[in-house]
Amino acid sequence: MIQFLNRILRFKNAERGNVTVEFALVFPVFILILTSSIEMGVITIRQTLLERGLDIAMREVRIGTGAQYSHDEIRDMICDGAVIFDDCQANLRLEMIPNDPREYTSLPNTVDCAAQEAAENGGWDVINPVRDFEMGSSNELVIVRACMLYDPVFPTSELALQRTTDQNGKSALVAVSAFTQEPR
Repeated sequence: MIQFLNRILRFKNAERGNVTVEFALVFPVFILILTSSIEMGVITIRQTLLERGLDIAMREVRIGTGAQYSHDEIRDMICDGAVIFDDCQANLRLEMIPNDPREYTSLPNTVDCAAQEAAENGGWDVINPVRDFEMGSSNELVIVRACMLYDPVFPTSELALQRTTDQNGKSALVAVSAFTQEPR
């Protein structure tokens, strides 16, 4: 019995393995903070470029009086300004809704993102049609909302990141812009 108590006391007083225990407790937290910081930086860059592309395209639409742009033409203009996204044309979805500024009605709460399913060639096919897309008339307020799907750099870094994801694991970024259609 005394021999057993001596072993317990030696184990209690031993300092071998201190660094290993500390490393095992601190390292995962450190890596989680590091990957979340990188992911947040990439999200910020992507959000900034999406808003930049949307602003450039909306300026072109606003001053292009009389031109009737389609959803795909505006989507391509945004993708030209937001150069960081992979397969931008398949992952970007737009809503353009004319609104009366004197009787403003807010946008629907559900954001219209591109619903996708796996294609036979290994890529993704967009399966939902465009929801609302109207250019508006002269001097009318038009609200544009863009939803971009992207693959996260670290899908498991969830520290303080409130991401909206779809069934394919893609996250969504949303940008909103408003302008008044120039007189024709």
